[in-house]
Amino acid sequence: MKILNFNELGQLRKLHPTKKIVHCHGVFDVLHAGHLVYFRSAKKYGEILIVTLTSDQYVNKGPGRPYFNGNIRAEMLAALECIDFVAINKNPTAVPAILAIQPDFYVKGPDYKNKAADPTGAIYEEERAVQKSGGRLVFTDDDTHSSSELLNKFFQPWSEDQQKTIESVKRVGGLAKIEEILEKASQQTVVVVGEPIVDTYVFCQPENISSKSPSISARFLYEENYAGGSMAIANHLVDFSKNLKLCFTHGGESHINDLLQERMDKRIEIADHVIKGLPTPRKTRYIAVGNSQRLFEMTDLRSDQWSNHSPEAFNDLLHKLNSPDNTTVVADFGHGLFEHGVLKSVADLHGFLALNVQTNSSNFGFNPYNKHTRFDYLSIDSRELRVAYHDRNSPVMELVRRLRSEIGLLGGRLSITLGAQGAKYFTNHSDTEYSAPAYTDTIVDATGAGDAYFGITSLLVKAGCPEEMIPFIGNVFAGLKTKIIGNKSAVSRAQLLKALTAILK
Repeated sequence: MKILNFNELGQLRKLHPTKKIVHCHGVFDVLHAGHLVYFRSAKKYGEILIVTLTSDQYVNKGPGRPYFNGNIRAEMLAALECIDFVAINKNPTAVPAILAIQPDFYVKGPDYKNKAADPTGAIYEEERAVQKSGGRLVFTDDDTHSSSELLNKFFQPWSEDQQKTIESVKRVGGLAKIEEILEKASQQTVVVVGEPIVDTYVFCQPENISSKSPSISARFLYEENYAGGSMAIANHLVDFSKNLKLCFTHGGESHINDLLQERMDKRIEIADHVIKGLPTPRKTRYIAVGNSQRLFEMTDLRSDQWSNHSPEAFNDLLHKLNSPDNTTVVADFGHGLFEHGVLKSVADLHGFLALNVQTNSSNFGFNPYNKHTRFDYLSIDSRELRVAYHDRNSPVMELVRRLRSEIGLLGGRLSITLGAQGAKYFTNHSDTEYSAPAYTDTIVDATGAGDAYFGITSLLVKAGCPEEMIPFIGNVFAGLKTKIIGNKSAVSRAQLLKALTAILK
């Protein structure tokens, strides 16, 4: 049997103690002649060739990928005579597979010879893992082509709108320009200000309708807390900035303290103001395992914190962080932080100020963007736009035109996010509408996708990114976020570059 369970990989070294073992790892989405040349070249280094595959959930090559699922990819590889064993790697990196196999040679294609050019940086971790068991990292010299390039050229995985956006991005510099902009963004000092949200996910198994009432009966499985709200935005952006500070208030409960210790990137500087007795915003969602469907949501929120406490200490904290060099990302979730004197303190901040003001079930109608008097960039969705104008029925673009005329003096740069329809970006110095469709397919959890879009586009706007690229990069970034349950992890710079590379090839 050539296709092995991942747990069986560790036995191969014991079963073949005198054989030279060669290991290749990748996605191998669309098997082509370049792959065959690569595998044959790899086999020359030894007697047993083992190929491990990235499992579907960890393929970060944009929407529609992998084109073939892991089982089909494994069967195709197993059909090749030069390959001795195949296994699907159930981990996000190749390192566990390397450590299990302990190959004499770990073989990569010529694209990886320049290790510094690997956007994920994973090649260094893989090399250390190989060397740990006495093996060597080696490279082939053959022209192996690219599955992503072949898919984009011959299979046309993109809709007409997606393809138009891709072409417009290529016209203004493509991937090389994006890398330049991301490098420029990485020199920014970022300050994220906004309410933290404890996202509690209770995973359960629905069983039946209760015999005593028309409600769903579900069996508890397990529970996890994720760092949401401003904490999630900070985790997303730390990989894209020179240094990042997170400023917020919270109640000092054990669950928020645990999150700050366990779920926050250690590179983030926390500037928090603890108000005892004030509940940290918490949203508890009951999730059906398997399809991640929400069954019920319960909130623990207060919006009157400055009615019962003085904002003076928090305003002093903002003042200490204030600098003309800052890129300040203000995330107003409408849970009480941005009220009374805090609004004036935010308006007085120096440097570049990006603003997102959210409407949700807890603040509907009470949190319009125009309670803020100063910003350089505004990102809101169509519902938040309607709330600001108390207008349910007018066409969205009519309201956008009205908004653009009103915010011209405030900054004039604007994103309107449209969920599955993508996003639109506008500037006050041009009448052009820059649109980009969504770049995602299977959605695990849409929670936080708008926050992710807002965060990354804030840095892009400040970095002087070409307008055509801003909603495109923002939507790809948001699409990657939808692959993550809750805010269990952040989207990294490496993941974004990998997805962009696959899309733009």
